[in-house]
Amino acid sequence: MKMNEMIKMKPKNKRAQEEIVGFAMIVIIVSIILMFFLVFSLSSGSENEKSYEASSFLQAALSYTSDCMSNFEYLPVDELIASCYNEKTCELRGEREDVCDVLNDTLNGLLAESWPVGEDRPEKGYKMEAVSGEETMFSISEGNITRNLKMANQIIPESGAQIRVSFTAYS
Repeated sequence: MKMNEMIKMKPKNKRAQEEIVGFAMIVIIVSIILMFFLVFSLSSGSENEKSYEASSFLQAALSYTSDCMSNFEYLPVDELIASCYNEKTCELRGEREDVCDVLNDTLNGLLAESWPVGEDRPEKGYKMEAVSGEETMFSISEGNITRNLKMANQIIPESGAQIRVSFTAYS
C-alpha cells in the first residue's frame, strides 16, 4: 500500500470506531432502563404476594366449618357471620348457643393458630372485623400495628344488607 491509500483509509476507521462507541452507549442506556423496570416490577410483585397471603387466609377462614349446627348442618364461618347479623342461635354440643359467641370463639381460635404474633415472630399483629353499614359486628385484634401490612376484604351478601369482612396482618 502506498502512503496516500493509508491516509485515505484512516477516516473510515475513525467513523467505524465512532459508530461502535455510539452503539455501545445505546446498549448501556437500554440495559439501565431494563434494570430499572425489572427492579420496579419485582418490588411491586412482592406486595401483591403479601396481599394474596391475607386474601387466601380470609377466604379459607370464611369457608371453615364450625362446630355450630343449624338444621342438622354444620355452619361455615361466613354463614355464622350472617346468622350473627340476624341474631340467631345454633346447636353446639347439644345446647342452644348464641351464634355471635360461637363465631367469636371460632375466629379467635383460627387467628391464634394461623397468625401467631410476637416480637420474635414474622407477624407483629393482626385485626379482623366485620362491618354492616355503620355497625361493627365484631372486631378481633392482637399484637402491634406496624407500617408493613397485608390486607384483604370480602363482602358477604345478606338479605337487606352487605357485611364487609376485612383482615389485616401487620409484619
